[in-house]
Amino acid sequence: MATAFSESEKELIRIKLNSAAQECLGKFGVKKTTVDQLAQMAGISKGAFYIFYPSKESLFFKVFEEYQNSIIDEMFNELNELESVGSEELSDLIYEIYKKVRHSFIMNIIENQELEYLMRKIPEKDILDHHSFDDIFIKKLLLHLKVKKDVEIGTVSASLRAIFMTMLHVKEIGEKDFDNALKLLISGLLQQLIEED
Repeated sequence: MATAFSESEKELIRIKLNSAAQECLGKFGVKKTTVDQLAQMAGISKGAFYIFYPSKESLFFKVFEEYQNSIIDEMFNELNELESVGSEELSDLIYEIYKKVRHSFIMNIIENQELEYLMRKIPEKDILDHHSFDDIFIKKLLLHLKVKKDVEIGTVSASLRAIFMTMLHVKEIGEKDFDNALKLLISGLLQQLIEED
């Protein structure tokens, strides 16, 4: 018979699973990590793992979203400290975020092209909710800016995702010029959006 966990135990286990997921994503990636590994690292049984998540992919997606949220919170904290925000300042901030992602555990998923695999394993509703979150983020971001007329939130959100997805193709684009190309793409997008004084 399974042991019931108290609320504090559940929270501690979630933290341990989150940490284990980040470590495994950085070292092994999505496909090579097993539920057994994650459960062992969190100090629980494989059966208990399924009390918390229906699959390892669900856990990884949750970790991915939490990492995204922390990066976005950091960006808004930095935005709030700026006296004025134009396309150049915002371009620098977005570039720095993308650079952080490139040096995080998430990059292993991107480089091994497992992000697409992970998205295929997640229920469509969760993906749509994730994209809705992107739109909410963009709306909040645009509140800090003087935006050109007729800018559609969905298009901005999709454009930033498209730029982010270039990190799947660093080698094809050219590693030597990738950072400068990334800066140019971000800057070009923002120039299309922001009304400069």
